[in-house]
Amino acid sequence: MKKHMVVAAVLALTFGVAGCSAGGNDVAAPDQSEVESTPTETMQTPVENIDKTWTFDYQGASGTFKLGGDQNSDALTALETARTSVNGTTYTFVPVELDNTNGSTSLNMYGLTVVTKDGQQIDSTSLQDVFSSWRDAAGDDVEKYNAIVDLSNEYGQFDLQPGAKGTAVVAFQQPVTSAWRVTVAPAGGSEQVEAVAK
Repeated sequence: MKKHMVVAAVLALTFGVAGCSAGGNDVAAPDQSEVESTPTETMQTPVENIDKTWTFDYQGASGTFKLGGDQNSDALTALETARTSVNGTTYTFVPVELDNTNGSTSLNMYGLTVVTKDGQQIDSTSLQDVFSSWRDAAGDDVEKYNAIVDLSNEYGQFDLQPGAKGTAVVAFQQPVTSAWRVTVAPAGGSEQVEAVAK
């Protein structure tokens, strides 16, 4: 009899424990109103910034340029004079004013990438390609050819050291008539920064 009572007590205890563990649904589910939802990414609306001044910062240096409007500089005058002298291909040039007085690396203004308001991407072209096409257009005219070589040496191999200020020239194969966003490669093609329109 004692043996049956012990077995009955063990069974009762076993079912009681099993009942407790089976009733694991007693833990309240987290209140969904308190759970933070993942923020949705906001879509940017393209705006026209072609007539604004663009600025960028890169490792202590800064740059300023305009894509639209009247572009006046000695560099652009010299480039247009050389192009006209050989009846060379027309390019759009953008002078970029650079201040590297507090910079930590040299700048070569490798290029600009413009995204227009309607989403078209326009990449700048190498100045070396520009000067090469003009040298070809000079043909056998040694004087004109040498003048273009001199310009290529002055503007096509731009290298602004830390502590210096200067003007780099960036070329495009066509006029830039719209700009929503612009990225700059100030020191080679591998690292880019976004310019800000003001």
